[in-house]
Amino acid sequence: MDLVFGFDVVRKSVEECFGYAAEYGLAHLEIDLIRGHSFIETFDAERINKLRGLSEQFGISLSLHTPFTINPSDKIPTIRDANIAYLKRCVSVAHELNATHVTTHVGYCLGVKPSKQKALARLVANLKQVLQDCRKLEVKLAIENVNPMPEGSELFYLGDSIEECKFLLSELDSPYLNLCLDIGHANTNEGPLEYIQKFGKKIINVHFHDNNGKTDDHLDVGEGTVPWKQVAKALKRIKFFGPFVSECFNSEPHEAKTALQKYF
Repeated sequence: MDLVFGFDVVRKSVEECFGYAAEYGLAHLEIDLIRGHSFIETFDAERINKLRGLSEQFGISLSLHTPFTINPSDKIPTIRDANIAYLKRCVSVAHELNATHVTTHVGYCLGVKPSKQKALARLVANLKQVLQDCRKLEVKLAIENVNPMPEGSELFYLGDSIEECKFLLSELDSPYLNLCLDIGHANTNEGPLEYIQKFGKKIINVHFHDNNGKTDDHLDVGEGTVPWKQVAKALKRIKFFGPFVSECFNSEPHEAKTALQKYF
């Protein structure tokens, strides 16, 4: 089966990217919602219809990536409710776009480490509300594993370990909740091979980039310590064929595709 490659659309509007993607055989566009040209509020009926048409015309699938600043575990009710409403809106737009899924970070907490357990408990309760919409609209949600913060930090990312990702998937136990494996993030913690072994078929999206195993540098494939040959073998073993979404900051998406493809 052919592999599906794509990239995270950040710097340009997604409408500008279809021609380039088609030219280089990039069959997936992940729309990052972090910048003004792609704020979720810009996806009105007219834009959604246009994007669906372009997706069908070029044979390129779409997905959404929520801003990394989202925090559905916030302990302040007004802020927490706004985050939940935002996620629900993303699920609705994904449904209207015929998108394959929505990828999201799951938030963060401040304070001391024991605060994480309380934040995770709030997160589980709040994601249940979002997953009700996912089930109704048949949209998959992919939580992204993130890199751990440095020792001594007063800010902690949720989902920064196999244990926490496994906890969320187990507690919520939904066919609509899956994992976006970020290979670079995994390389700063337990390692991508361990994530692939633990989560297998729950992986529905892969972000790829490299680093030195310590900091989240988003280097090009082969410039860090990710064991790409073994990663490719492990992904083939679980029959994961894509999308492989480039988050390599120093190369164009088609160059990143070529660099990764040689390992398969």
